[in-house]
Amino acid sequence: MGSPDKTDGVKEDVDGENEGAEMISGMRCAADKAAELLRCIGSPYRLLILCLLMEKEQTVSEICEAIGARQSLTSQHLTRLRLDGLVEAERRGHYVIYSLTDTVTKEIISTLHKHFCADGTENSTC
Repeated sequence: MGSPDKTDGVKEDVDGENEGAEMISGMRCAADKAAELLRCIGSPYRLLILCLLMEKEQTVSEICEAIGARQSLTSQHLTRLRLDGLVEAERRGHYVIYSLTDTVTKEIISTLHKHFCADGTENSTC
């Protein structure tokens, strides 16, 4: 009779290890996705663009003027953001209008704004 208890105990341990491995696997997948998002927004130019688009949708020219960058550089960053699914481009006549698409990105940019930009004095290190 002692043997069934040991078998049940081993089975429970194996099931527990499997659940732990599945949990770690899920965490790895989530960490990979989070790291990719952070890499995408990890450029000061892309952060500026995302902050501007939090306020309102804008054209490339408006973004260039606001961040003080050449159109070619701004377009490269907008392309990266668009390919990563964080912004969308909509053609309206002669203009292409950019806007944010990703809710998670909006929440992250909002949090960064609150901690680094909101009052312009206390949290500012520039």
